[in-house]
Amino acid sequence: MKLHGFAPLLAGLLVALSAVPALYAQDAAPPPAPEAAPAPAATAEAPPPLEIADKTVAPDGTVVATLENGLTVLIKPVRTVPVVNVRCYVRTGGMYEGPWLGTGISHLTEHLVAKGAVHDMGPGGTAPAAAQTTGRVKQIGGQSNAFTSLAVTCYYISAASGKTMDCVDLIADWMARASITREDFEREHGVVQRELELGKDSPERQLWYAHARNLFGDHPAAVPVIGYAAPLRELAYEDILAYHARMYIPQRMVFTVVGDVDVEKVLERTRQVFAGFERGRVPETQLPEVGPVTSVRRVITPHKELTEVMQEMSFQTIPLLHEDLYALDVLSFILSQGQASRLVQTLEREKKLVTAIDSSSWTPEWGRGAFSVSFRTGPDLVDPAEAAVLAELRRLAEQGVTADELARAKRQKMAMFVSEQQSVESIAASIATDYMATGDVGFSRNYTDRIQDVTAQQVQAVARKYFDPSRMAVTRLVPAATFSVAGADAHAATQGEIQTFTLPNGLRVVLQPTDAVDLVSMVLATKGGILCEDAQTNGLGTLMATMTTKGAADRSAQDIAAFFDEAGGFLRADCGNNTFYWQTKVLSDRWQESVRVLADVAIRPTFPAAELDILRPKALQAIERRNQDLLGQAFTVAKDKFFSGSAYGLPATGSTEVVQGATVEQLTAHHARCVRAGSSVLAVIGNFDPAEAKALIEQAFAGLSGGETPITLPDAPTPPQGDPLAVLETQKTGSAVVAMLPGMTVTNLEDRFPLNVLDTIISGYQLPGGWLHQELRGKQLVYVVHAFNWPGLAPGAFMTYAATQPQKAPEVVEIIRKNLRRAATYTPTQEEIDLAVNSILTAELLGDQNLPALAMTSALDELYGLGADFRMKTEELYRKITPADVRRVAEKYLGVEPFFLVTTPQPAAFEGEQAERE
Repeated sequence: MKLHGFAPLLAGLLVALSAVPALYAQDAAPPPAPEAAPAPAATAEAPPPLEIADKTVAPDGTVVATLENGLTVLIKPVRTVPVVNVRCYVRTGGMYEGPWLGTGISHLTEHLVAKGAVHDMGPGGTAPAAAQTTGRVKQIGGQSNAFTSLAVTCYYISAASGKTMDCVDLIADWMARASITREDFEREHGVVQRELELGKDSPERQLWYAHARNLFGDHPAAVPVIGYAAPLRELAYEDILAYHARMYIPQRMVFTVVGDVDVEKVLERTRQVFAGFERGRVPETQLPEVGPVTSVRRVITPHKELTEVMQEMSFQTIPLLHEDLYALDVLSFILSQGQASRLVQTLEREKKLVTAIDSSSWTPEWGRGAFSVSFRTGPDLVDPAEAAVLAELRRLAEQGVTADELARAKRQKMAMFVSEQQSVESIAASIATDYMATGDVGFSRNYTDRIQDVTAQQVQAVARKYFDPSRMAVTRLVPAATFSVAGADAHAATQGEIQTFTLPNGLRVVLQPTDAVDLVSMVLATKGGILCEDAQTNGLGTLMATMTTKGAADRSAQDIAAFFDEAGGFLRADCGNNTFYWQTKVLSDRWQESVRVLADVAIRPTFPAAELDILRPKALQAIERRNQDLLGQAFTVAKDKFFSGSAYGLPATGSTEVVQGATVEQLTAHHARCVRAGSSVLAVIGNFDPAEAKALIEQAFAGLSGGETPITLPDAPTPPQGDPLAVLETQKTGSAVVAMLPGMTVTNLEDRFPLNVLDTIISGYQLPGGWLHQELRGKQLVYVVHAFNWPGLAPGAFMTYAATQPQKAPEVVEIIRKNLRRAATYTPTQEEIDLAVNSILTAELLGDQNLPALAMTSALDELYGLGADFRMKTEELYRKITPADVRRVAEKYLGVEPFFLVTTPQPAAFEGEQAERE
């Protein structure tokens, strides 16, 4: 559950891997009015008290009210002791910083808003000067605190209940009338930077930072709440004002009062002190999905202050509102709560493999959570300890839990809940976080009731479901003094040399053995893809590739699916712009059979008519979804016009007419024509014996038809003549803008790598950033904007795209055009190139973290003639790029007028646009 496990740690420690967008100054909001004591009652000059828009009373007596400005108010009377806790949560934290992601702006804003409070994140807290700016906390005689987490920033004060109205006034002033001066900014900006530096000395914090990078990848949840040093250093006073105006609005706040209070008087006071605090424009804060962990992600890193090894092991699980929540929480208590728990008893007490061990089930409301096991041990015991943890998890999944263990865990959960209801601080935190996550202030109370209904079978079922040792994130922090042994030598996987050989039929094979993880992944890639199609056959490639997995040799679709399920892996096949590919992953004890299954699928598909009838509706739905998606539709139309007459102008999903009429005979013929050994590469990476693999592959793939796939590479694209802007009227509410320029082939490294650098400067690499993102997002003109270099076997394109509001589309077009023209004559500094190269190399490394990705990279690089080991050479090539190289490709590829495609429900906005531009 979100209130246990990692939640307290995450409040201050989450870290990131994703690229940080360049900072920019936004139009500054006018400074708020100076802090002043509120008038407790309305006067002639004061605004009238806010009206109550909605008010209910929960079963536990909590009053839930919504004021007319959107502020949520929770008030719960607790008469045990005459004390009160007043707090306000703002739905803004490290994940929701948008263009400021990675700067730690939420945390710095917390420091500036809550004058006089202690700040949870940070050794040293706020500088003494900050406490001198206000004496109100001292006057109240309370204890005030604040913290920032991934999802929220919270401010609170506890005091004697006789000071309730003073506490309400203080928190309201912070929320509605914060005074953020330039002097405050300069002071606290320095404090937070020192705090970040001090955090490097904390092994616990650094372990979680590294583990969050490992677990969340490029999701905003991987970004440290406190930010990164460089972007934090560059934050300006104007950034703070803009961010505060954007996020600190009443609709994003939950104001909570718990204690020995008169509910109606507190509600009346709240209506008064928030009067004049008007609704704001609600910012876009939608998060991407957390990417799946598809293999073992292992990170080992040193720390100078550490004397023993610390390790985190996480399995991806569920978000908060999921039926498995309760069984997972019980499972965590069975494993590590108390001295009689399994992991403590076995690893710490009996085998003495660890000095401390814990587990947790963390289930946030915003995305996938994780079930984690953490432990401390000596460098020489860490591998046995990890193996013992996995053995215990496997034993529990196979044998289940005892009635005594289950009963004990349930009692412990109930005792924890009861203990947490003793203080007004805990109660206030519980009802507020429950409300924000679920809309139910009584969720935690109902949660404990549901815990009592968990069965032993449910606990065993979730252990089987989520404890997959082939898909976990493992992060190890080791003493710096032992890193060369414990971090690199003793724990490094054995990497075999990359071996290549060619079968008599022309199939090239790449073998790369490694014992990093007990998995084997294979990719069979064949030149062709869309290049094998024309307008009359568009869609046969995707249908053909998918259908090969639905029956092959004497194996049915069910047989093939059942094998990969049992082997702990997957099989997928698809048609791309330049290739067909078949990709597998299995546990290493089943890799031999997977070779035979892959060979059958790729060489001997049967294309059962019954399976085609099942697949066809799904394929037609994929075409429909492409047309329904704003950017998907725009890319389809733009490519069709830009690559007129070329296969690159065809969508991989195909045309409705071709897919609707496709027959088994057509798919069989398409496969026979397009899948040829001489145009194919098979890459195998994982824990296998290379000699055995060579013999097995030679036998299994001998039947692949020889020769090369008959494809004719199209010429370089010639942009549409006449008006280089096409407008497509749609019924969608938004507009899409796509700009295209002629590109290059994938083997043109002399141009490809410098253009990638320029692309990174213009728009970021894989993640948005750079000039385009700065200007268009800074002016709030787009929802998303990005550019990318798209090379192929034939010359591709340099593309830029954006999603915007229809009335803003003309301005977006002009800004993109302006920035592309600027880029065409731009000579970057070497420092800009170095920063861009760092971003590119990091993104590429992150993309190749798992075996399937590595196998795909090796297969395609070998297929394109670059060599299976090409990824090991890219850094050297990127580091050689000079400013002159970038300027050369800029003029060559961006020095012509781009073709624009705009989809919009308001085409009239573009009438006469061409004439005006000329």
